[in-house]
Amino acid sequence: MPSNHIAMNNRRSFFKQMIGVGAFGSFSMFSETLAAEELIETIDHLKSLPIEDAIQNEDFWKKIQQAYAVSKSYLNLNNGGVSPQPTIVLEAQRKYLEQINEMPSLYLGRIFPRNRFILREKLAKLGGCLPQEIALMQNTTEGMNTVMLGMNWKAGDEVIVSKQDYSTVKVGWEQLEKRYQIKIIWVNLPAPIENDEAILEIYLSKITKKTKFINLTQVINWTGQIIPVGVIAKICRKAREKGIFTLVDGAHSLAHIDFKISDLECDAYATSLHKWLCAPIGTGMLYVRQDKIASVWSMYPSDLLQESMIEKFEHKGTISLAREEATHTAIQFHQHIGIKLKEARLRYLKNYWAEELEGYQNVRFYTSFKDRYAGGIALFGTTDRAISSVSLELERKYRIHHTRTNLEGIEGIRISPNIYTSLADLDRFLEGVTTLLK
Repeated sequence: MPSNHIAMNNRRSFFKQMIGVGAFGSFSMFSETLAAEELIETIDHLKSLPIEDAIQNEDFWKKIQQAYAVSKSYLNLNNGGVSPQPTIVLEAQRKYLEQINEMPSLYLGRIFPRNRFILREKLAKLGGCLPQEIALMQNTTEGMNTVMLGMNWKAGDEVIVSKQDYSTVKVGWEQLEKRYQIKIIWVNLPAPIENDEAILEIYLSKITKKTKFINLTQVINWTGQIIPVGVIAKICRKAREKGIFTLVDGAHSLAHIDFKISDLECDAYATSLHKWLCAPIGTGMLYVRQDKIASVWSMYPSDLLQESMIEKFEHKGTISLAREEATHTAIQFHQHIGIKLKEARLRYLKNYWAEELEGYQNVRFYTSFKDRYAGGIALFGTTDRAISSVSLELERKYRIHHTRTNLEGIEGIRISPNIYTSLADLDRFLEGVTTLLK
């Protein structure tokens, strides 16, 4: 068979899997708004180019952008909050909802458990860990709190937490402090921080004989600061030597930067799938190192026979099935693009707008321009006016959706594009913000 026919069959096979959305069953129709063959050819072409050429090929990225159905009236530059799904993922969720509704009890009791087992395998491959270490969650917050609330706390236990950790996570620790009389040991990270040894010193210097737990954030929500994998691994190794549990907030790292969970050497890791993986809203996952599962209580009571099984963390009664099922499709879409190309494109988009603004004397960045310490998210502030007024006008006058941060003396606008964001979109943002800055 000619090679072009083989390639065509491979593309068709790939999209049949995507249309099938998951392990079982398939749908006969594909969304009319998506040119499947053309999209796959586009991705294949980009992956055949040197990465520096691929990330700047706007004609081809335009075709990938067309795979997303996004607002025409608003420009979404807050993908770090929640990202829209590719059309094919959205269609998968709709189709699954219809299929499940036809016989919900049968689906919940027979089909879904098999599909969830396969989804764990796919997520484990994506994250670089074992399927029996993956539990399905609704978001990062649920995953983090599952571990935090599942520990055996006693008065006087110390927990190392950063003031730059996510707000709901910090609230969780503050509640535990009141409830169990544990002690939070706060660390404060400069923005940006571009020195591995300095990061290590900030955390390791806080360890005492009473330290029971270290909370780490791999990509800081507010600033986009990356704590390098090697740094986290060193902290986790030192913690393990002293019997200290480590939990990593990975809300902004999975499907954004190239790494494996196992390389972090942490005891637990939580992430959202509706951010950079572009899975349905309300999907997430929790990793717990296999030898640590038994030491963490499940959020809801589970069978004692499951004490050492990851499934105990998923006991929540009836849940929304269609979102999880459509996650199969989101994984396939992401994997076909590939994390190396995706990370490079996200960083290119960030640098495109940030390097333009960096030249303004009244702009200050709280995000690194070094690849090791930043990906696709950046935070900037102004030195001569209230950033709140700039933010308000961006939203009201220019209809550019973003998020504003006010944390530990740092106030700024966070911009987080995604792969469906075009340079024309960023030009629109730059036109608006530079007009306001002048």
